[in-house]
Amino acid sequence: MTEKKDLFPHALYIHIPFCARKCNYCDFNSMVSGTQTIDRYLRALEKELNILQGQYLLKTVYIGGGTPSVLTEFQLEKLLSSIIEYIPTSEIQEYTCEINPGTLTKDKVVLLKEYGVNRISLGVQSFQHRQLKLLGRIHSGEDARTAFTLLRTNGFQNINLDLIFGCPEQTLDNWEHDLMAAVELDPEHVSTYALTYEEETPLALDLKNKVLHKLEEGVELEMYKMAIRYLTRNQFKHYEISNFAKGECECRHNRVYWENKGYIGVGAGAYSFLHGVRTANEKDVLKYIHGIDENKNIKSFDECLPQNQLASETIIMSLRLRQGISNADFHERFGYAIEDQFENQINRLLTYGLVAYEDERLKLTEKGLYIADTVMTEFL
Repeated sequence: MTEKKDLFPHALYIHIPFCARKCNYCDFNSMVSGTQTIDRYLRALEKELNILQGQYLLKTVYIGGGTPSVLTEFQLEKLLSSIIEYIPTSEIQEYTCEINPGTLTKDKVVLLKEYGVNRISLGVQSFQHRQLKLLGRIHSGEDARTAFTLLRTNGFQNINLDLIFGCPEQTLDNWEHDLMAAVELDPEHVSTYALTYEEETPLALDLKNKVLHKLEEGVELEMYKMAIRYLTRNQFKHYEISNFAKGECECRHNRVYWENKGYIGVGAGAYSFLHGVRTANEKDVLKYIHGIDENKNIKSFDECLPQNQLASETIIMSLRLRQGISNADFHERFGYAIEDQFENQINRLLTYGLVAYEDERLKLTEKGLYIADTVMTEFL
């Protein structure tokens, strides 16, 4: 059976895999590189964007990385002008660019505004020197405040702040200080992520060699609970496991991922998901550039998801949203009720109080929220 609802892709992700310095915890597809490689990459990216011209009615665009703001003003304008040349901007409702506070300038802010970017995701992570040093960030807490003020005074009214908790030796007081500093800036959105130790990153190697020690799970959980309490008390809606928004400022682009709908990715290592087929571009930057230049197939991976796997992934991703998943929407998309495939799992989770039905929506309870990863494995 095929999906009954046509999930036409409305989201475009553009990957900029360059950084001023690789962070100690990062395993994203990113690298430190020179101007010549970046220029070649931007030309290749423009060619890939050209292929998309006129194919999709895009409603969200997200420029991520890496660090898009590491581009020079000239390079940034090259990128932004390429996007509006090939992608109609008249229908774009949300246009996000990721920014590192240590690489932002007034000229870059003006360019972003001029070319229609209307949402900024600022990679603050922490306002405290020790935390930033451990994470390998290039900015200071004051840099983060300065960057936020620069964005605000130049007209950006939808700004997200990324924060990380669960760092080695971090205390609840440290974390509360970061939350207070973030709220004091009055952003529209805050994302809070628990630190993860990805294989082969400097942080993971330090953990393995006992140079540092992982924070106790109980303390990390208390930090998560503190974030929920503090941010909701300050008028942020907790709408997704790690995300909080004021008013109508939930991230529309990321909701496409959480609802497991179609999206396009361009750039080295970028993923696309179209009509049940997931693909990925060549991850190596130079191979990606060469493939584009030679008009070769740049896809390094593709898989056609069986219907049961697509249904499973849709439930797992949707449960990240605090509103959960609508049984009516699921039925419209797949042609059967959630219980028809997952009755045993749901009954087990209901018994333990980890999920609940509310207005025909299956959602995590507060208890289930704290062990969400465990709950979601039930649907694999």
